[in-house]
Amino acid sequence: MKSMIALCLTIVSLEAFEYNLVPKEVAKGVHCFFGSPEEITKENGGNMVNTCFVTTKEGFIVIDSGPTYSYAKQAYSAMKNIANLPVKYVIDTHDHDDHWLGNGFYKEQGALLIGSRTYEQNVQVDMPTRMEKIVTKETFAKTKIFKLDTVIASENNLTLGDTQLQIQQLVDQAHTKGDLVVYLPQRKVLFVGDLVFNDRITSLRDGSVIGSLKAMEMIEAFGADTIITGHGYATDKSVLKLQKEYLLALKEGVQDALDNDISINEVTKRVTLEQFKDMNLYKELNSRNVFEAYRELEFYEEEE
Repeated sequence: MKSMIALCLTIVSLEAFEYNLVPKEVAKGVHCFFGSPEEITKENGGNMVNTCFVTTKEGFIVIDSGPTYSYAKQAYSAMKNIANLPVKYVIDTHDHDDHWLGNGFYKEQGALLIGSRTYEQNVQVDMPTRMEKIVTKETFAKTKIFKLDTVIASENNLTLGDTQLQIQQLVDQAHTKGDLVVYLPQRKVLFVGDLVFNDRITSLRDGSVIGSLKAMEMIEAFGADTIITGHGYATDKSVLKLQKEYLLALKEGVQDALDNDISINEVTKRVTLEQFKDMNLYKELNSRNVFEAYRELEFYEEEE
């Protein structure tokens, strides 16, 4: 009897983290779960990312599955309150683990997993992840890594029921070397993943300031009415303005430092970009972005 009680308590503890996910409709038939614009912590269980789903006549299409198995399971419970449909596809916008560690839950339900070539290159089934190292064991329980069913090399089109999607990598390197955007032309909705952040500063740890600026121009060219970013709450065209201003200031500040022979050891003291100091995660990420931009621009020649 005691062993049975202990087993029940263990099962309960493994499901103990409650994400309190509430879907918000951002366009007709398009809902998102919005995470807080902060870092991953034990307290938030990795819920600092935006994940979304598109409702079609034949099933759901999920854009980014979130940070854990439990997150995805709870998300699907909320999705079924919108419509009692299966998840047919999961599209991962890039290979940072907060965006795709929920894949395993959806794979169990029979969904097909779609992602970029860098996911296929960089993600190994048994590798430790950043999320696993930060959140509790209970939060991470049952989270497993799965291989993709479809790899997007550059672009692909997908149709489910009455809904058409365009999946595309815009540039060789921006936030990462494998960022995908997903566009719904019939609804003028564009999912841009971490190519754009709002309500917090961006991160260039695997990226390129030049590529990010090019990607921003291409995102603007879609003419989308709704733009859903990987982090942050806003979904209108205004999401592009502040990040573009930050990236331009970053590029110009670092280039000026290079022109004045400021060393890489001194550049973060010279290029502070304090006009953006009130943005979330400025203290955590700005100096790193300056350092990464310096390494990129040091040998970069502007195209004519």
